[in-house]
Amino acid sequence: MPPEDHFQDLVVRVRAGDQDASTELMRMFEPFILRVVRFAMRKQTNYEKIRSRLGASDVCQSVFKSLFAGLREGRFELNQSEQLQGLLRIMSRFKIATESRRLSVILREVVEGGSPPDRADPGPSPEKPVEDQDLAEAVVRHFSEDELDLLQRRLDGETWPAIAAELRVDADTLRRRLERAVKCVKEMPSLRAAFLG
Repeated sequence: MPPEDHFQDLVVRVRAGDQDASTELMRMFEPFILRVVRFAMRKQTNYEKIRSRLGASDVCQSVFKSLFAGLREGRFELNQSEQLQGLLRIMSRFKIATESRRLSVILREVVEGGSPPDRADPGPSPEKPVEDQDLAEAVVRHFSEDELDLLQRRLDGETWPAIAAELRVDADTLRRRLERAVKCVKEMPSLRAAFLG
């Protein structure tokens, strides 16, 4: 990990759009993201299917793209490298979980629809991957670190009482916080179609 003063300087420069600082930050944290991604992908029940469509380096690049956009827009407050590691871990797991659930839905539709094997899982309609990607990007870009953490916990199947007990915050307060964040993203004009249709 870089010294904290150097790390803080890098974050300031990335916020200002400094390409050299972005490249240096990527070089420092790419091995960490790749480890997180590979571990998280192996835990998915449809691991082989995900791996055939989504490489660890693809997730890594997508995470950095979202991170840099969020930093430039002032979405993330990062004072220590450990904070960035936590954020990168959440972002990586969210992107993998999103892909895993999309593939699970496709597979369930094929099973319920009784499609013959040679036509099974032909992939979503052409606009669907764009909507999925836009939605995931919007969530990562517009959610705060705390909101992303709440969402990931819910995607992992944690209950509100369990989350509340661990975070020592009222469950209804946490639920309303996440609902507000989701509502804001749903109301973005560019994403309404993804939610309505």
